[in-house]
Amino acid sequence: MNTSSVAVPAVSQIPLPHVILVEDQERAARGIEELLEIEGFRVTHAADGPAAIAAADAGAVDAVVLDVMLPGMSGFDVCRVLRSKDATRHVPIIMLTGLADTPSKLQGFDFGADDYLVKPVPTRELAARLRKLIGSRLEAANTVHRQRLQAIGEIAAAVRHEINNPLAAALGTLDLVMLRPDLTIEVRRELALCRTQVWRIASTLSQLTNVPDKTVCYVGSDTMIELSPATRS
Repeated sequence: MNTSSVAVPAVSQIPLPHVILVEDQERAARGIEELLEIEGFRVTHAADGPAAIAAADAGAVDAVVLDVMLPGMSGFDVCRVLRSKDATRHVPIIMLTGLADTPSKLQGFDFGADDYLVKPVPTRELAARLRKLIGSRLEAANTVHRQRLQAIGEIAAAVRHEINNPLAAALGTLDLVMLRPDLTIEVRRELALCRTQVWRIASTLSQLTNVPDKTVCYVGSDTMIELSPATRS
């Protein structure tokens, strides 16, 4: 009996959250990295500040776990640099340190850190805090996305409202003119072409309000603000 192989379609996998771990102590870094990977994170290890900045510049990053005591460039300086870049300005940063005093924590927050953990690091707590920070960032990004779509929908609806009336009047006028019996074939052909182009414009305008995200209803004004050129003195 012959058996035939059946191709199994590949299942798309959700990418793991990418975390940059900045820790100069190799043994400590290896332990945190292994436990974070067990908790479902993809970890990139950087042994110093410049390597951490280079890793953040190299690709998308979801969070940074940053040791304060680093050789050469301190964790505070790394945090400041990451906050100065557009790509990493809003990336969650958790700082790790053996310094339990309040001034050190306040300094970390002043440089833009989102959270603070004192060594030895409780890995499960670290993972929980990472999930919370990453989830909050994604929720904020989705909110901004919805707000942008709402603004686009409001502008599109206002534009469509302002232009629809003139288009309807133009189509009505063209229909009336084309009913005249004294038109030549050439004129009638030109009028028909003009009517087709007006319909295409109307169809394009109707697509302006076809916004995929319908979670927020359009509540804008019915008319656009009339703008006039500024009068020169």
